[in-house]
Order: sequence, then C-alpha cells, then structure tokens
Amino acid sequence: MNRIRRLLLTSGTLLMLTAGICFVTAPADAAVTPVAPLQEEMQFLTPLQQTEDERLMAVLWVQRSAEYRGLSYQAYNLATMEVDKALAQRKEEEKTLRKATANRNRERQRNGATSRDDGLIPPENETGKQSGQKGSLRPLAVVLDIDETIVSNAPLGVYYLEHPEARANYNAWEQWIVQHNDLLPGAGDFLKYADKHGIQIFYVTGRGPQDKEATSRFLQKAGLPFPDATHLLMNDRSGSKMNHFARLARRYDIICYLGDNAGDFPIGAVREDNPVIYKEENTDKNSGSAITIQNNGTKHLAVAKTETEIQNGKPKTEMPLDIESMLKHDKNAKRNRIVDEHKQSFGTKFILLPNPMYGDWESNLAKKYRKLPAEQRIALRKAALKRFEIREKR
Repeated sequence: MNRIRRLLLTSGTLLMLTAGICFVTAPADAAVTPVAPLQEEMQFLTPLQQTEDERLMAVLWVQRSAEYRGLSYQAYNLATMEVDKALAQRKEEEKTLRKATANRNRERQRNGATSRDDGLIPPENETGKQSGQKGSLRPLAVVLDIDETIVSNAPLGVYYLEHPEARANYNAWEQWIVQHNDLLPGAGDFLKYADKHGIQIFYVTGRGPQDKEATSRFLQKAGLPFPDATHLLMNDRSGSKMNHFARLARRYDIICYLGDNAGDFPIGAVREDNPVIYKEENTDKNSGSAITIQNNGTKHLAVAKTETEIQNGKPKTEMPLDIESMLKHDKNAKRNRIVDEHKQSFGTKFILLPNPMYGDWESNLAKKYRKLPAEQRIALRKAALKRFEIREKR
C-alpha cells in the first residue's frame, strides 16, 4: 500500500510540474517579448552615466534626422540672401558716392582748384570716415562660429555618451578636432559663395588658443576661405566673444552673424561659465584632475571621475540638494529676454543653427552647474521643466 501511495504521489508531482511547464511555455506561434539588453543595462548606470545618456536623443536627432539637415540648409540659405542684399545695397552706396565725388570735383574746378579726388570718398559722417579708411567704404564681412555652426561635434558626443569621464580631460577633444572633416549641410557652399563675391569671413570660436593650429588646418583641409590667423579668432579667456565682435564692427560692415548659441551674437548674452580645457601636460595624473581656465583667467581643477567613483556612482564631495535655491540662479530667463529684445534681427542679421546637445542654456540652470555632482544635474534638469497637470474628473 505504501508503495502504491508513493507511486501515486510521484505521478502527481510529475503531472503538476508538467502542467506548470505547459503554463509558462508560450505557444510556438505566440509573440515572445525578450528582455531588452539595454533595459537591463540602464539599471546599472551611475548618475554620471545617466547625465550623458539623457543626451542620447539629441545626438541621434542631429546625426539622423532630415529635419536637422533642413534647418542647416535653411540657415545658410538665409545667410546667402543676406549677402545678396548687402551686395545690392553696396552697389547703390558706391553709385551714390561716385555721384557725390563727381559733384565735389566739378565744384572744385569751378572754384579754380587743380587737384582732384580719386576713388569713393563718402560725405561727412558716412561709413568711410567712421572707419578711418579715407577713399573707401568699409569692407563687407560675415562672422560665424565653428562648432555646431560649420562642423558638428555629434560623433564626439557619442564618445562622451560611452565615456562620460572623458569630458574632464583634453585628450578626446584634441584627437577629435584633428580628425573631423564633415561640414554642416550648406556651410561650405555659403562660405565659398561669400568669398567669391569679395566678402571677408571671420571665424570667432570658443575654442582655446591651443587649438588654433589644428583649427586652421581643418579650415584649409575643408577648402574654406580665410584659414589664416587674422580671420581665425580664438577664445580670449574672457568667456565671451564680445571683444572680438566690437573690434570687427569698428573695421567692417558686418552682413550677418551665424552661430548655435545666443553668445554667438553681439546682443550681450554673456557666457558666465565657459571653461577652456587645456592640454594633457597640465594634468595631475595622480589626482586625475585637469587644469582649466575660467572666464576670469584663473585656474581651477576640473576633477575627473575615478574608476571607483564611476562604479559606485558616488560624488567625491556630498553637496546639499536644494533645488529651489539652486534654480534661483537660473540665468536663462535673462537670456530669453535679451533674445526677445532682438527678435527682429533673427533670420536676418542673426542666423541661429540648432544645437540640442549642449550649450549655455544648460549650464545657466544653476550657479557653477558644471561642478555639480551628476545626480544634482539630473534633478535640476527635471525640476526646470514646465509640466502639464491632469485634473481629476468629478
């Protein structure tokens, strides 16, 4: 009897196991949803890696979307239209000056003068006199940024997504600017067109002075006009381009400015936090810290994340998380007001290209934003969003 009972129990157990297996096993024709490796990977991302991963859609849009290409073409088409308008206006100005010069010469002859004016001498208080260039109008010029204006750094952005700690040193950036060669859609055609029509071109970039030689080589390799030191103006450590803009405006008639940042236009959108990373030999390899130059010219340490810190996801220094107080230092509202004050100039004098990957719009969210631990930057980004609230139905 005991033997029979044992056989029955064993058979019942086998039946239950078989039933269980049948229950969890999907039919052959059923759709099976596997666990995505990326989902599993996301669970183990550190805060530092998460801050970079949030940029994924922006980088992908820049690299893959037809809309980004269209906006780039649109920007350079607008710039071409501005050049054409300026050339037509310049012809009218030259005709007016020739007529004024001829009238002045006839008047001198009637008064018995023997000498004669040559060239195009503008009347009192006209453009030529203001520039100090007697006998000519000021040359026409175009001023533009380089990064995300002439060339896209999206491939470097992908590298940073995979190696977020690399932002703290110069090595990745140095290798990238030596290798990159792809121009934004429309950029090359526009610059060659402007050069063909006698327009001076000035590249005013936020890159540091140590990048000047590599940047000049890039411009030459890309076949772009004016790759010389006179026309390539680097970051002067002020954190702003306003000094360069002021000097150029005194000597040239600027047709238009092109850039991807409000600070690329002479409207006073000052770049408060714009560090320049310097070469690897300035790095303390023991501490993993790279020396950078702040906008006031003083040095500070931009601490690179160590391997242990990346694995544990813990910042070296704990900082109190007071989002409300931190957002009080958000300077984007001021920058937005400045843009609003110059709204008539965008699309004509100021031509803006899209850049959702990085910029002062992010670093202006809080004071010393770039120095904040990764988890605080994530919290700040989310707290700064405007939300739609659903009302409960009664």
